[in-house]
Amino acid sequence: MVKATYIRHPNPSMRGNPLIEGLGFPLSISEVQKNCDVPFVDEVDLSDVPSDLHGYYTRSVLGNLFDTHVCQDEAAKIYEVLRHSIEDGYRHRNPLNPELRRVLSAIEQDKAEPIQATNIDRLGLFDTAFSYLLCGLSGRGKTKMISMALKQIEQVIEHTEYRVKGQEPIPLRFTQVTYIYIEHHDRKGQKALLQSILEAIDKVTAEKYKYVNRKSTVSELITAVRKAVIVHGIGTIIIDEAQNFASSPVELKIGTNEKTSMKFVEEIFNRIGASLIFVGTFSTLDLFSKEMTITRRTIRRGSLALASCDLNSSFWNRLCDRILHTGFMYNQVTPISTLKMHLHQRSAGIPAIAVSLVQATLYYLTYMAPEQQDLSTHAIDHVFDEQFALLRAPIDALNHGEYHRFEDLKPMLLLKESKPDYTQEGSLLLAAKKLESRLMQGAVELVQQKPNEKSHEVDAKKSSEALAPGALMKTLGYGE
Repeated sequence: MVKATYIRHPNPSMRGNPLIEGLGFPLSISEVQKNCDVPFVDEVDLSDVPSDLHGYYTRSVLGNLFDTHVCQDEAAKIYEVLRHSIEDGYRHRNPLNPELRRVLSAIEQDKAEPIQATNIDRLGLFDTAFSYLLCGLSGRGKTKMISMALKQIEQVIEHTEYRVKGQEPIPLRFTQVTYIYIEHHDRKGQKALLQSILEAIDKVTAEKYKYVNRKSTVSELITAVRKAVIVHGIGTIIIDEAQNFASSPVELKIGTNEKTSMKFVEEIFNRIGASLIFVGTFSTLDLFSKEMTITRRTIRRGSLALASCDLNSSFWNRLCDRILHTGFMYNQVTPISTLKMHLHQRSAGIPAIAVSLVQATLYYLTYMAPEQQDLSTHAIDHVFDEQFALLRAPIDALNHGEYHRFEDLKPMLLLKESKPDYTQEGSLLLAAKKLESRLMQGAVELVQQKPNEKSHEVDAKKSSEALAPGALMKTLGYGE
């Protein structure tokens, strides 16, 4: 918890709101990148260790590779999305204005039919709620990127008096929770999701909402969640594992046995102006493709879809420099540049797989004689075949664009690379590699679907042109 330090917000529509101005200034891009980087702790003092135990403690240090974190190229953008979503969540929730009390009153009046939310809608405050989607391959680092970005934002801010330069201080007793984060595991029902949200609020606020509402109906839980969001000034709700939502029904119903859909969540929070950030695999695209309205509203502020890391990206090079830690090897001869390309092919450019494969290979090599300790492509291949054989099929499917072979990859059939780019150093080599592989890299976007043409339909314009006098004469064999 920190005490609020107010700024004068440059945006006039957000100025004068303590919940927004109490956030202070955001971090710069360079600050985000620096703060989200966690170095590899590779120090090991073997001076007092018997020589036959050196390998044991070296392998212990190699486990630290899983603690390191290399800031992804997209991290600064995600940080800004989170900050903007929090600010947007407070546009019509100023604790100095009476509208906050009106919202709480409207929530109470709507408790019999919370989804209809007639009284909340009548206030006319919440027409442009912030919603965003981050999706990508499993192991791409989405959750870690969100987690590291959230660490740069104060979650609990204490307000005692609102002070602005040149104005008298205004008394304000308010404890603000800027965001809550939950994971939506499995395809649980509506009641389970709402209780997990109350539990997340309890952890931050030391309240007992989940216990008090343990026997509540779904309608009662919706009311409790909405009130908690307003009372504690929660700006954004981040929901991870969004692929576990059920498909949006044609007609939204509430009940203990009803499955949770994105439409259900959107109706609960966007009605009171709270922002939503969804994080999930590409399977979330299946949910969106089945209903245009919820898709439009859920990605109102856009989305970011991430396929495999680009071989030529700054992130992949920095990641490899961090994890290809050959200092533990006594006879390293294979160039790092060779390992970067080979590791990319073996892991399909997925960071989680790359880190695990390198750690396992280094671990394996420490058992070898000093003259054999070379982190090489052969060593990586050997460990991959021995310890990661179950990943061969999905990685081959990614490398060759055969997404239809795996259910989790099928949504990638709808995607294309946003900006394939071979203009940087080593472009000819990378272009050649790209021709050999169909691996989809970097940011991706949906392929624009062309409307199906029916065989009986005729293009009127083309038909009219064909019947024009000149064209008709040519068809009949006459000159112009």
